[in-house]
Amino acid sequence: MDRACGTRDGMRLSRVLLVSLALGLAPLPLVLGCDGATTTVDVRYSTPEHTIATLFGAYGVEDLTQDEVRERMAGNGRFELRDRDTYLSCFSDLHTPTDEGLAGFVFGGLAAGKDDLRTTIAGETATISPRPGFEVVMHREDDGRWLISLDESVPAEVRTRLGMVAADFEHRQRRGQSTGTTVQ
Repeated sequence: MDRACGTRDGMRLSRVLLVSLALGLAPLPLVLGCDGATTTVDVRYSTPEHTIATLFGAYGVEDLTQDEVRERMAGNGRFELRDRDTYLSCFSDLHTPTDEGLAGFVFGGLAAGKDDLRTTIAGETATISPRPGFEVVMHREDDGRWLISLDESVPAEVRTRLGMVAADFEHRQRRGQSTGTTVQ
């Protein structure tokens, strides 16, 4: 796929990334150059595909097939977060507990369609889609990292529903704390 600075082979780089993560090697910086300018980018986020592979690695689903992921989801199975810092760094706007619910929505949609992901890049914006009607928007940051935008990736109705669940939880938590006994 053409970019402003040339071409890339995302699948080959994704394999290198996954192997280095599996072996516990520190992520290698990727050096990009355009018109004499050089930028160093963490290879885990150097392309939209790398960021998604990094997200999958943070949850340990990189080696699961799409069918295995779907089977686990259908059985209400959970995915164990292996690397919270890496997971958090895949998103440009994950700041609150409610945002974590939105990130879970994005992860679930991508993981359930991991064999069918299609990437479209227009300038500094990428769209990853495993199926029609589900699109994850990513932007290339000033430092060269491609990060997921929750604000642009989660539909308003899902955002509202998750916000209501979070508010209800907080209300119940406050009510439970206020009705408890206090030791003086």
